Amino acid sequence: MRLDDNAEKIIRRLESAGFEAYAVGGCVRDALMGIEPEDWDITTSARPEEVKLLFSHTFDTGIEHGTVTVLMGRAGYEVTTYRLDGKYSDHRRPDHVEYTASLYEDVARRDFTINSMAYHPDRGLVDYFGGRRDLEKKVIRCVGDPEKRFNEDALRMLRAVRFAGRLGFSIDPATREAAIKLAPTLLKVSRERVQEELTKMLTGSHPQKISMLKDLNLFDYLIPHPEDLSLADMEAPGKVEPVKALRFAAFLYPGGPDKCRKVLKELKFDNDTIKAAVLWTTHINDPIPEDEAAMRRLMLAVGKEAVPGLIQLFYAAGRVGSGQKAKLDGLYRSQKDAPIAVIELAVDGDDLIGAGIPKGKEVGRVLAYLQQKVVEDPALNTKERLIGAAKDHFFSAPLSDMV
Repeated sequence: MRLDDNAEKIIRRLESAGFEAYAVGGCVRDALMGIEPEDWDITTSARPEEVKLLFSHTFDTGIEHGTVTVLMGRAGYEVTTYRLDGKYSDHRRPDHVEYTASLYEDVARRDFTINSMAYHPDRGLVDYFGGRRDLEKKVIRCVGDPEKRFNEDALRMLRAVRFAGRLGFSIDPATREAAIKLAPTLLKVSRERVQEELTKMLTGSHPQKISMLKDLNLFDYLIPHPEDLSLADMEAPGKVEPVKALRFAAFLYPGGPDKCRKVLKELKFDNDTIKAAVLWTTHINDPIPEDEAAMRRLMLAVGKEAVPGLIQLFYAAGRVGSGQKAKLDGLYRSQKDAPIAVIELAVDGDDLIGAGIPKGKEVGRVLAYLQQKVVEDPALNTKERLIGAAKDHFFSAPLSDMV
């Protein structure tokens, strides 16, 4: 495997000062798989204060757990002291950490064998727990006793599913049985952390693997009211783009918009994500547009920007096939620049007042009428034609007929 140049510089500098240092964890795993690591993490026998003395640009990122970030140019590298974790009384984080001089003890506390490997530019791979073998076998397996690992941090059960989904791996039988047994401890994990793991699962390359949550008895402990997930569609997220709100809409649409909103709120999602997902689930059963005018009406109902996602959701939910989806995509492309919003009309309120429409709510009503007319026929969107249509509508229609 090839080590990142800056990571190697950090390792060399630490060793020149008399300390051990290795690249460790997910970066080693990914590099062995031929995947470019997003981050390079370093583990070392040096204490945080010793690391800070060796590098001119550092900042504390997790100093209570022995982590210092070293800046190399604009890139940050987390450097963490070899450590032993204390008791996990909250099934989330160790109550305290103790430093150790042993690389073995440091990697022995990690979650899965594929994340426990270390690498040195001269000594090569250090693999105490068979991580490379499990990579080759495509297996997610806990380091040591899986019940101990999950009791320490219950979120590791979701991480097992997430890694299986991301990498297309299976889960080792002993790891699987421990997850089934300890599933209720997930209730002690914050919903924000659960949200983060579910998002990574659903936006990964194998989102259908989220069905493993049911197989491992984890589904019932993800939110306070698990019945709200009973209708979730396990296959649909893989049929839409890996956009967070869209994939959750594809996952939750069978329960309807109210359940979608409830689940996402319980998982502490931001308002923008909730709003987008609820919008798509609200319109999942709208009529499928058959022509340009119908496409413009859909664009008016959901907003131009939301239509491509809704088309994907139509397909994911089985409402249209691939051929019809392609037709809908074409209809959208042909109409996405059509005037839909009131602000896109060739007239505004001042123009209508100048044409004799009284100030006040009548102006808004007439603009809404003109908007509907233009949606049906964009060729009407000229100032002259809209002023004429406004006069005809206002001065000839009874007030009760106005929109």
